[in-house]
Amino acid sequence: MSAGVGNEIRITKELRVSPSDLSELIISLGGVKFWIVAMVPLYIGWVLAQPAATRHLYIDEAGLVLALLVIGPFLSTFTLLLNTHYDMRTTDRLNPRKKYVQVVEELVDPGTLLWAAIGFAGLGLLLAWYVSANFVSYSTADTSGPVTSVIGMYGFVLIMGLVVLLGFAYSHPTVRWKGVAGMDLVTNMVGFGILCPLGGWVLLQPIELVPWWYIATITLFLGAVYAPTTASDHDADKAAGIQTLAVRLGVKRTLLLGFGLQIASVVSLGLGWSQQWFPFSVRSAYDAMLQLWPFVGMQVVFYAGLLRRPTVGRIWALLLLLSIAEGIGVFLMLWGFVQGRALR
Repeated sequence: MSAGVGNEIRITKELRVSPSDLSELIISLGGVKFWIVAMVPLYIGWVLAQPAATRHLYIDEAGLVLALLVIGPFLSTFTLLLNTHYDMRTTDRLNPRKKYVQVVEELVDPGTLLWAAIGFAGLGLLLAWYVSANFVSYSTADTSGPVTSVIGMYGFVLIMGLVVLLGFAYSHPTVRWKGVAGMDLVTNMVGFGILCPLGGWVLLQPIELVPWWYIATITLFLGAVYAPTTASDHDADKAAGIQTLAVRLGVKRTLLLGFGLQIASVVSLGLGWSQQWFPFSVRSAYDAMLQLWPFVGMQVVFYAGLLRRPTVGRIWALLLLLSIAEGIGVFLMLWGFVQGRALR
C-alpha cells in the first residue's frame, strides 16, 4: 500500500514468479490436448506414406519424433499463446471456459506472451529445417513434381511455415480470421485437416503423391468437430463483438453445418472405400474398414442427437464421443493398412 498525490491511497499487489513458474505457465497455456489434435493427423500422414514392405505403427524414427515436437509442443503452443495474447483482455474475460486467463493476467503481461509465442514459432521452424535437412530423402524419380522440384527435401519446412502463417492470420488484429464468420472454420480445417497430415506425409514421400481424397475426408471430419466449439463460445464471442461462425449463423445453424460436414466426411470415406482408393487399395485395410462402419454410424447418431437440444455441456460431450469413436476407427483402419504390424 502506498500514498499518492492528494492523500490518495493506492493498494498494489506484488507477485513473485520464478522462471520455473513462468515456464510451467506458458507450457500449460499451450494445451497438451491441442498438441494431440495436431500430432495425430501428422502421425496418420506418416503411416500412410510408408513403403509397402516396411509399413508399421510403432514410432521408431528420430525424424518423426522431432516432427511431432515441431507441430505439438512448439507450433501448437505458439498458436495458443498468440491467441491468448490478443484475446485475454477481451473475449477470454467473458468466456467461462477460459477462467484461467484471469490468473494469467496477474502473472504475465501480454508482451511476455507475445515474445514467448514468437520464440516457440522460431524454435519450431528451426527444428523443422533440421528435420528436413537431416532426415528427409526421396528417390530421384520422385522429385520431378512441380512443388518438390523447387523445394526439394524442404517440404516439411514449407508446410510448417504455412502453419505459422495460419496462426498469425487466425489471431492477429490486422487479419483476425477468428472473427470472420466462416474463415474461423476454414482456418482450422486447413491447419489440422490438410497441413498436419501433409507434414507427416512429406517426411517420407513428395507432396505430389499424397492421397488427396483421404486428406479431404480428414478435413471434413475436423470441420465437423470444430463447428460445435464455436457454438459453445457463442455467448462470450457475441458479447465481445467477435463475428464467429456461431455468432453469424446462430448456434442451431452452426451445428447443422457441422452435421453436414460430418455427413460429407462419411460419404467421402464411403466412396473411397467402395472404390478401393488408397489406402483401401490394401486388402487388409479394406476389410478392417468393413468392420468399422458401425463406429462411423455411431458418430452420425451422436451428432444428430445433439441437434435436438444443444447445450454447452452436450456439445463438449459430443466432441468427446466423436473423438473417441473416430480415434478407435482410424487406429484400427491403420492397423489393417499396415497388415497388423506394430513394428517393422
